[in-house]
Amino acid sequence: MSYKIVVMSCDRNEDLWLPFHHCMEKYWKDHPEIIYSTETKINPYYKTITCNLPVSSWTKRVYETIKDLECRHILLMVDDIFLRDYVDSKNVNKVCYYLIDNVVAFNFEPSFDKGDIPLNNDVLIRNPFGKFKLSCMAQMWRKRYMLDLFNTHKNPWAFEKENKAKHYVYFISKNGDILNWGRKKDDWRFGVVKNKWAKECKEFFDKEGLEIDYSIRGFWGEEN
Repeated sequence: MSYKIVVMSCDRNEDLWLPFHHCMEKYWKDHPEIIYSTETKINPYYKTITCNLPVSSWTKRVYETIKDLECRHILLMVDDIFLRDYVDSKNVNKVCYYLIDNVVAFNFEPSFDKGDIPLNNDVLIRNPFGKFKLSCMAQMWRKRYMLDLFNTHKNPWAFEKENKAKHYVYFISKNGDILNWGRKKDDWRFGVVKNKWAKECKEFFDKEGLEIDYSIRGFWGEEN
């Protein structure tokens, strides 16, 4: 399948690049090309495309990052998705086969909307009236439609909440088991919350033997 992984990061998240790289190279060794998007800093582990736009124009930075990439599909990810288990590339490749007609994206999170419509045992059609179809967490997109939807100036939170999904159709994984980054059904974990580390993330990094300077951010839920 012709797809690339685009990781949306930023200059101040430089401390996330090492754990992302460690987990990606350990748990998904045959991954396709990874491209980082930042404002000015270069990621030493992966190809980086810089576009110095403010966070209020985050969607435009996505657009500028992907517009010249030679691929049909893009797995868009954020930089605090740290893989926890081995990835079967065949299962990821299969996702692209669902992206036909007016289906433009496939969300890798577990289905969280009771209004989603089962397509088969593994995949659901997203609720036409549901929220967050324009997910920026981990979602496979058809590039041509991505260029249509991201050609605006929005911060990522407004982009997701406004949910201007147009007339397109969106799919989602039933159980979120294609990529395991700690997000399980009814157990939603994050790497970074409001620019602070989640405590659970430290437990995982300790098991992985990663040495991280947690003092830079501190931990979510704790006062510095």
